[in-house]
Formats: sequence, C-alpha cells, structure tokens
Amino acid sequence: MELIPIAEESLGVRSMALFIRTRDVALLLDPGISLSPNRFGLPPHPRELERVRALRAVLERYADEANYVFVSHYHRDHYTVPYASVYMGTNNESYRKIYTNKVILMKMPDDLNWSQRRRYYGLRRAIEGIARDLIFIDGKELMIGSTRLIASPSLPHGDEGSRTGRVVALTIDDGDCRVTFMPDVEGPVAQAAVNYIMLMRPRVLIVGGPPLYLSRRGFGEDYVSRAINNLINIVRAGFLSELVIAHHTLRDLNWRSALRTLLEEASERGVSVLTYAGLLGRSDELLEAMRRDLYMSEPPPRDYLEQFRRVEAEED
Repeated sequence: MELIPIAEESLGVRSMALFIRTRDVALLLDPGISLSPNRFGLPPHPRELERVRALRAVLERYADEANYVFVSHYHRDHYTVPYASVYMGTNNESYRKIYTNKVILMKMPDDLNWSQRRRYYGLRRAIEGIARDLIFIDGKELMIGSTRLIASPSLPHGDEGSRTGRVVALTIDDGDCRVTFMPDVEGPVAQAAVNYIMLMRPRVLIVGGPPLYLSRRGFGEDYVSRAINNLINIVRAGFLSELVIAHHTLRDLNWRSALRTLLEEASERGVSVLTYAGLLGRSDELLEAMRRDLYMSEPPPRDYLEQFRRVEAEED
C-alpha cells in the first residue's frame, strides 16, 4: 500500500487530503483544501495563498489517477466545492477535476446539521451528472479486488452531541497493511471513535487530533486531556506501528509540548508519531499558526489588507 499526503496543516493549509494506492484501487481521501479567513485578526498571508494554489495543483494531479473519492463530511476543507474561492484555490471548474468519472464514497446527510446538509446538497447537485457513481458509505464494507474498505458508522465531529456535525472514518486493508483514516474526531475524544479504532486495530492510524488552538473557546483542559488519554490507550493496545497526528492539533505551534505524555508513551512502545510532512520526509510548516509572525517577518504590500477585504466582500 502506498500512502501519499497531499495537503494538511503541517504542509501549510487546512486539509487532510491523502492519496492511497493498493493493487486494486486508487483512492483520494477528503479532497479539500482551505485557509482560515481570519486567524489572529488577520487574513491569510501571501505565503498561505501561494501554498493553497500549489497544493490545489497537487490535489488535481492525484485526482487524475484516482478511481474512488472518499468524502468524510462536508466541511469545506474536506471536499472540493463547486465554485470559485480564493481561500480554497478553486475556480468554477475545479470540482470537475476531482469528481468526474469517479465513484464517490460519501457521508450520508441524514444525521448532519443544517450547514453540512446544505453543503451536501450543493455538492450532490453539482456532481450527479459527472460522477460515475455515488455511494453513501456510513457503516458499509466494500471489497474491491483484494482490498477491503471498511467505513465506520457515523461518528461525532468531536465529543458526543457536537454541534459541528458528524463524520465517517475509513479503514483500508490490502492484506499486507491496514490503515485507518479518521478526520475531525478531535482526538479522538468520543468513545464511539475509540471503539471503532480498537475494532479495526490498524497498523497506521491517521487521526484528526485535539483542537489545542481552541482551548479558550469551550475546548478546555479536560477536553484535551480526555483526547490525549484516549490516544495513549490506543497506543498501549499494541497494534499501531505509526500514529499520524493531523489537522486541528497542528494549528498550534506548541502542539508537541501539549502532547508530550503521548509522545513519550509512543516512544517507549516503538510507535512512530508523525505528521503529513513527516510522512513526506519534510519539516512541518505550520503557516496558519505562524500567520502573525509571517506578517511581522514578511510584511505584505501596504495595500494588501484593503485588497483582501475586497476579495472577502466578493466571496461573501
């Protein structure tokens, strides 16, 4: 099995886009990229805009190779929207490059909040005529040649009862390796997400970690501690060789310090803890978390903020 990270916070954007190739399937997972419109009271730095455009090109290149596309949920950093956006590096035709002639394995809309349902309906209207097939994947298992795709039941986007919606995780098993891809479970913090991991027993777990950067907005010390303890218990269960911490956690420059107990436990048990950048043999570039520093060290042109306000008004 070949795992190729495409875009994610350690690569400078909001995303968990990943390409997986087995003997039987070429699978594009969560093919979305976005930037935070406002972090530290600032719009994206020019370096972030350059990065979203560059990684959009990489995403589209791997979309050419894919025959299956998985969409875990409908936050805009996890799927390509059918319209133009500076924040997402899209034009009006970008979505066609992602979904045309693909089998789309997608989260069903039944248990979603209104904002995600609305985005689902917009995406479905756009791709029904161009996708090869649309399959609601929640809780299902597909066999494609000798590759098994095992979807989780609908899971909370964070804790039970989360107002930010629901997600689906996906396990890919080609007989030689088993990988679980679990976006936006914020830890995992919910027991249902932990149970799915313990049932799947993957060798490689790619997980959206706790949102450290939101600690002052209802995601306090207890929330983060539960998420870390759940990850420690997963490491102690003995089936992992690699743990890939991704997404929300890497919006904080000090994430390694915050996860120190987990990193120590993993080291003692021979489990490698990596980021998407680490999987590619690169250093992390946490551009969003660096945004305030970037504005100081690499000041944009004097009229940049005013230009960006006009861009924001046009997108609204």
